[in-house]
Amino acid sequence: MGSSQDVMRLYIAREVSSNFPQSAGWTVAQSKTLPGYNQVFFIERYANGMIESVKLGVTFDRTVPKDLIDLMSAGLPYKPSFPVSKTRTFLIAPRNADTSSVTASWNIHFMDAFGYEDEALIWYKKPVRKEKEEESKKQAVPRPA
Repeated sequence: MGSSQDVMRLYIAREVSSNFPQSAGWTVAQSKTLPGYNQVFFIERYANGMIESVKLGVTFDRTVPKDLIDLMSAGLPYKPSFPVSKTRTFLIAPRNADTSSVTASWNIHFMDAFGYEDEALIWYKKPVRKEKEEESKKQAVPRPA
């Protein structure tokens, strides 16, 4: 179980950094780990003369857990250094997850790498490109003199 949990946490870190890159000024102000693979991040940046704050929830569950919704619906658990001008709420969930319990004001992003088929969480692998393999075989053949 330890190695699969590490893979899930690594995937979460990659999703957060791809959606909220440090190059755009985003910093993780605080994060909380919930039971299972659920995690909440509080991310902020200073841009265009105002502080933008994002509450980001990540879940791998079939339905969004109530404790995640409660934590995301509450105010910020820390005191920002400046007054926050704009706060948004995001949720990252596997494809085909039930997000009906989430309010309409939340932005929902579905994962490309994970999804539910029937009741099972499936890790979608990228398709292997056979064209590269064929190209390398063509390059390996010596030319006639």
